[in-house]
Amino acid sequence: MTIETALESLKPFCSKIPTDALNFIRSNWSEAEPLLLAELDHCIDDPSRTEQSALFFYALFLCAQQRCEAAFERYLRILRLPNLLLDNLIGDVLTENMKGMLARTCGDRVDSLKALVEDETVNEFARSAALRALLDLVLIGSLAHSEMAEYCTELLTGRLEKCPSHIWDAAVFMAEQLHLVETLPLIETAFQQGLMEPGFQSLAEIKRVLSRPQDEKGLAARRETAASFDMVREMSLFARNWEDGAGLAPEDPAELLAEPRAARLRQFLPKTGKVGRNEPCPCGSGKKYKKCCIDQKTVPIPQDAIPASAHLTPADEWIGAGYYYLEEHWPRNALSCWQNAWPEVKKILPETVDDPDSDECNRLFTSCDFFSNWLQDCLHLIEERMTVDLGAVQFGLQFCREVAERFSGMRQLAKNNLQELTAHLLLTLGDRTPAFSLLERMIEEQPNTAQGYVVMADLFSVDAQRFNLRVDFARARQLLLQALDKATDCEGWDVEARLEYLTESVCVGS
Repeated sequence: MTIETALESLKPFCSKIPTDALNFIRSNWSEAEPLLLAELDHCIDDPSRTEQSALFFYALFLCAQQRCEAAFERYLRILRLPNLLLDNLIGDVLTENMKGMLARTCGDRVDSLKALVEDETVNEFARSAALRALLDLVLIGSLAHSEMAEYCTELLTGRLEKCPSHIWDAAVFMAEQLHLVETLPLIETAFQQGLMEPGFQSLAEIKRVLSRPQDEKGLAARRETAASFDMVREMSLFARNWEDGAGLAPEDPAELLAEPRAARLRQFLPKTGKVGRNEPCPCGSGKKYKKCCIDQKTVPIPQDAIPASAHLTPADEWIGAGYYYLEEHWPRNALSCWQNAWPEVKKILPETVDDPDSDECNRLFTSCDFFSNWLQDCLHLIEERMTVDLGAVQFGLQFCREVAERFSGMRQLAKNNLQELTAHLLLTLGDRTPAFSLLERMIEEQPNTAQGYVVMADLFSVDAQRFNLRVDFARARQLLLQALDKATDCEGWDVEARLEYLTESVCVGS
């Protein structure tokens, strides 16, 4: 075996861990280390690489197992990615394994972990992983209990932003694990201000734990857990849901259409009621039902039973299939259908039509009541999927750009909705400058419309955590006051109610 062949054996997505290859790599670590670090770098720069190879995940775990301090900065780069890219890259590793990876590789760079904990533009679970890594360092004796007790108290008294976040749960968990009885008033205040995640842990339970002497037996068990990192066991738990030999293969268009097509054509089956086992199969094969389609989910429709009017254009079939999957609560499949629909739609749209509300557009499609309604439904679905599906973001940016270019005559509100979604999609990828430029231009060009002010105010308040932005209630309030002063449609955008909410939030945080 060579390093190259060992690394190659780590690429398939297989639930059985290749322990021989892992042991060989660990025995030849000096040769394997730069190759694994390079794999981490490549995948951080291009997360889509992880869809076709499992090597990145093995590199994450191997570097932690070997206490590779050069991997620590890579872990920090990963944790500072925007929410969607972070989830797309490491998934459950963030909440299940990352704290141990950080603790084993940080060396004396405790300040780097603290900086991550206190950065409110970082994913809340990434910040929690950094804080729990600090706790592990205390448990294994690499960090003084007194230092972390002081730091935990500082977090609870002002270093953390006064906004509900999982980082507050982690800070309270640390205070409980370190048995910091003196922090109980601070914990009570956090509960009163609504900063804790509902259902995380009750205040009564925390009081009960802190009122008793520290459980030495439990503490010893936690120390043992913090000190151990069995890569094969950890990887086995992570890889148990991998399908043997399969990555994330693209969906087969024929399979994607099969179920909605069968559901649409089922109305053309002969009206025979319930089919007996020994009766002719409705599919027209001439066989008995029990010898033909009895075990199939949907009975194939004989072609001669389908009228010509039932045959749809590719665009209509894909649009209709998307609506079918939405009704069945499968939004991922629905968006895949509409991604396939868009190229077909562009083929049949007349070049002279620049308004999606026109009768000429509506006459082209039978799978939706109005063509402009389908466009809006597609935008809403992209917005819904963009926080969990990188493909939705990439398609959404293309779709918004092409719709705006294709339909210059669309209503202003529809144009604004395209700009708003484009800004959100850019923020999902961490592209803040072009996103804010879009919204600033909307305000500048349409000062009498509240939408631009409201969308940007939300980004500094209720949507800040969603897009890894810093909360700035003062800036949000300023934008809403500008809307009240200049915009003529504030009532439709609930500007006064939003201002009232911000005022209450500032009072809670002060």
